Amino acid sequence: MLFEDYVKDNPVHSPIRTQYLQIKRQNPDAILFFRMGDFYELFDDDAEIVARELEIALTRRDWGRGEKSPMAGVPHHAVDGYIARLVGKGYRVAVCEQMSDPALSKGLVDREVIRIVTPGTIIDPAMLATKRNNFLAGVVVGRQAVGLAYVDITTGEFAVTQFNTPEPELSIQQEMARVAPAEIIIESHNNQLGSRKRRWLAAVMSEKTVTRVGSNGNPNADVEEALAAAHDTYTTNGTSNNISLDDDDDDSAPLEKLLAGIAGHITPYDARYFSEDDARHRLLTHFDVASLEGFGCAHLPLAIRAAGAVLAYVQETQKGLLRQLTSLETYYTNSFMTLDPHTRRNLELFESGRTSSIKGSLLWVLDKTRSPMGGRLMRRWIGQPLLDIQVLHHRQQIISELLTDTLTQARLAEGLKKAGDIERLINRVRQRIATPRDLVALAGGLRAAADVRAALPANAGECMPTVAQLVERLADNEETISLIESAIVDEPPLNTSEGGVIRPGYSEELDNVKHTSKNGQQWIAEMEQRERKRTGIPNLKVGYTKVFGYFIEVSKSHLSRVPQDYIRKQTLTTGERFLTPDLKEQETLILNAQERSSKLESELFAQLRAEIAIHATERILNTAHALAEIDVYLSLASVAAQHNYCRPQLNEGDTVHIVAGRHPVIEQSQVDVPFIPNDVELSNRQAQILIVTGPNMAGKSTYLRQVALIVLMAQIGSYVPAEAATIGLVDRIFTRIGAQDDLATGQSTFMVEMVETANILHHATQRSLIILDEIGRGTSTYDGLAIARAVVEYLHNNKRCGARTLFATHYHELIEVAKSLPRIQCMNVAVTEEEGKVVFLHKIVPGGADKSYGVHVAQLAGIPRPVIHRAEEILAELEQKGDARLRRKAMRDMETPGVLQMTLFSAEPHPLIEEIKQLSIDELTPIEAISKLYELQQKARGRK
Repeated sequence: MLFEDYVKDNPVHSPIRTQYLQIKRQNPDAILFFRMGDFYELFDDDAEIVARELEIALTRRDWGRGEKSPMAGVPHHAVDGYIARLVGKGYRVAVCEQMSDPALSKGLVDREVIRIVTPGTIIDPAMLATKRNNFLAGVVVGRQAVGLAYVDITTGEFAVTQFNTPEPELSIQQEMARVAPAEIIIESHNNQLGSRKRRWLAAVMSEKTVTRVGSNGNPNADVEEALAAAHDTYTTNGTSNNISLDDDDDDSAPLEKLLAGIAGHITPYDARYFSEDDARHRLLTHFDVASLEGFGCAHLPLAIRAAGAVLAYVQETQKGLLRQLTSLETYYTNSFMTLDPHTRRNLELFESGRTSSIKGSLLWVLDKTRSPMGGRLMRRWIGQPLLDIQVLHHRQQIISELLTDTLTQARLAEGLKKAGDIERLINRVRQRIATPRDLVALAGGLRAAADVRAALPANAGECMPTVAQLVERLADNEETISLIESAIVDEPPLNTSEGGVIRPGYSEELDNVKHTSKNGQQWIAEMEQRERKRTGIPNLKVGYTKVFGYFIEVSKSHLSRVPQDYIRKQTLTTGERFLTPDLKEQETLILNAQERSSKLESELFAQLRAEIAIHATERILNTAHALAEIDVYLSLASVAAQHNYCRPQLNEGDTVHIVAGRHPVIEQSQVDVPFIPNDVELSNRQAQILIVTGPNMAGKSTYLRQVALIVLMAQIGSYVPAEAATIGLVDRIFTRIGAQDDLATGQSTFMVEMVETANILHHATQRSLIILDEIGRGTSTYDGLAIARAVVEYLHNNKRCGARTLFATHYHELIEVAKSLPRIQCMNVAVTEEEGKVVFLHKIVPGGADKSYGVHVAQLAGIPRPVIHRAEEILAELEQKGDARLRRKAMRDMETPGVLQMTLFSAEPHPLIEEIKQLSIDELTPIEAISKLYELQQKARGRK
């Protein structure tokens, strides 16, 4: 039964049911965890969803007055795990707590929702990945521009940007790939959106390009113009095809369905929070400022709208002030290298394409950080390589200085291991949700920071001045450490409600109250011994329960010995429970002392937490950020030392010169096999394009990827796997590697490949690096060859582009292009043949390959031996025939052995076959060929 139907069918409810329904009405789109004693209960639709998704028991709740409803429940101490699983499945969860003590409440216990948990607003450490941010993003689409804001409420990061470009969809696509938000909120107008804007958003968020093929209009187009038809998937009539966002015709498709495919959950959010007036006012109020000029975004209306909506969403879900959000960073994407989603995926920056795990990625190689803060920063650096050569030189210098002193490296590493996640801990303090254990962990982390600061040698200012400057940013937090250690016991309970949090000696008042309580407990123990002696009952005991308080328990066999001053309190199957006036009086003293003690501990802890939040937050955050940087630098230095990396020479030139370069990931993956290093020389003036030929499995793709990864590593400030390297800074890395059908948009493998190629040709600059691993597959050999050659010629001849390019291909005919285009050089992967066996040397050498060795690779793959033999026969005959025309004729006329023979047509010749045989294909113009093909098709369809 639906929730709404249940309410309609049950107009009169019990008080507790009425309370539940009122709270549920306020949170209709969330699964409501309703606290009842030691359990969180779920009812109605929520119960059925949770029972199904989490595989827990579904029962029924009898509310009284004839009301019953589905019910499921989870223990309060294990609720975080259940919530995490639901949020991971995309559900929104509202947590409703008891706000008054049930023992003290005469009527209904007060309850209210204290937080709403969504994928982008998780704060529980157990539900978060330690070494990656959990971002909530907001997107606003405008005319020729997009505003983006993102926040991590666990670290306090809050940033905005705005793309004012002819193609905002590309920029937002790239930024979404970089930020990788857990959740994205977008403007909702009754869950409807104009059809063009909807298609545009769907394409951007799912990393799929909206395609429109324009009319070429030239029946005699040459190869390069034919390629332009493929470009029309990105452009129309030679201009940028930015889908018009002015066409806002209403469409009834739900907004939630528009953004399928993005790496994160899409949440339509009330449009009023995206209005510029509301957003600007909300930001000004939150930051308590008169203008946004100080944040650098006052002139970015779409960015303001996105940021205001994000802030509203977080305020709504967190049910309180967001003290950890104290600043707003405005950034511009032109300060770092552009990497589109395809490139990030193809270069396997953060996860292996084969296993979808970190192992096998560049992050796996470089991230040897010891702290969660360092891990998050390392991920950010890899995801946004820099274009500022001064910053890069500074990073290199720090690594260089660390490499000179292995003992200092070891000391720094030892301190960092104990640092913990200071950044998230201090933000929990600012949010006033830090637990006693959080404060102890914070003190430990700050103590570790002090150890890191003390790790440098006395002469660090002389021998490693840049490192010393960085370490100097570690503030002196001794006062905060001492405050925590003097107030909190070494191993506190999880919550103050359990007691025993505050260290003896910190509060005289608390010590006195605890003394009273302790004396009372001692009195109880002494009374038990005294009453046993007085009554002669050896097993008499004094006990306590929350319901009945303190009591004297006597078994049935000794009831005859009970004194007259005992007052019967409770009858059991095994005996009786009694109390005395003295015991009742002592009970009151003890319970009052315990209640006062608990209240005092909570108050003292809250005061301590607030004091740290108010007076120490900025200092501790600065320490956390400095520790994260030290951690990243130490990680890069450790990797460089362990794997013999070199310091690349960076400049603003156009050369990429690498001596004995190695693939950083494969080198570490195949530890039992030595990696074969290779050189590369790329220059816009000389070797602008390298055409790399050679057989499959010989190492072409590895060579291409390793060049891209070495360039990227250099531009995060890292050392690189090579003997020497000179890198002219690259503004973008493009990759066209592999392809598969895109079923969602109906694009074939070939169309996907062409769309990606079109993107490269339209957006590459002279400062870009292009990696092309095969172009033209998925269509006929000659179409593919024509397109591949046209791409090469375009990259070589187009002055606007002129990007440094590595092009791996099986089209050996492209080797001839180098003879007519001066900035193209041919390379191949060396192969030797020994005793009929092919040996791949994995060495890149000058010149083009004359064989593909495809049959050999097929044999290695396990193709049946008869097929291999037949392929060798066919290959030998084809190679004897010579040029392309004779090769086609040889394939047509070649006799097929009986074991493989299949009859395609009947023995009687078909008129269509005879007509096709008589065609003089070489004499037909393209338009005549198409017309003839259409005519033949019609004839074929007309035959039953």
